[in-house]
Amino acid sequence: MKKYWIILCAGLLSMGLLAGCAGQEQNKTGQETLSAAADLIGQADADVKDLFGGGEENWTEDQSTYIGRIYTAELYDVPVTIYTACDADNLVSSVSIWISDGTQAVSEEQLAAWQGYISDATGVSMEEMPVSEESGTQSWRWQVENTFYTLRLLGDILTLDILPAVGELH
Repeated sequence: MKKYWIILCAGLLSMGLLAGCAGQEQNKTGQETLSAAADLIGQADADVKDLFGGGEENWTEDQSTYIGRIYTAELYDVPVTIYTACDADNLVSSVSIWISDGTQAVSEEQLAAWQGYISDATGVSMEEMPVSEESGTQSWRWQVENTFYTLRLLGDILTLDILPAVGELH
């Protein structure tokens, strides 16, 4: 009987360690994907079109203006849509990651998890922004060197914008 308990405890301990490793691997993969998304900024659109399994061109409805690309990817084991916006020279000027598109509620636990993911990935503490009076959007921001990461929650839509800190005073 004692041998049974030792084997059971060893098995449970092993499962716990493996689960911890899987969580660390998920965070590592998530951080790499987030870093790759941030690295799109400043890159030529033509050079990044095949990232994340290939991006689809995004044009205005009348096809007169090229906006950027739309990618589908996984970030921290969550399917996300990544949008880029390009400037007149077709360089990526911003990245917007749609974590939740409003079809499902965003729980407090999910929000806290994303805040933790971004804090871990950037290595800096988040700054809570005032709630927008016009839209009611809640925002949290992280500044890494000359880049802002802004997590926004509006109803059940959760997005992460990655922008260069051009013209910002900080």
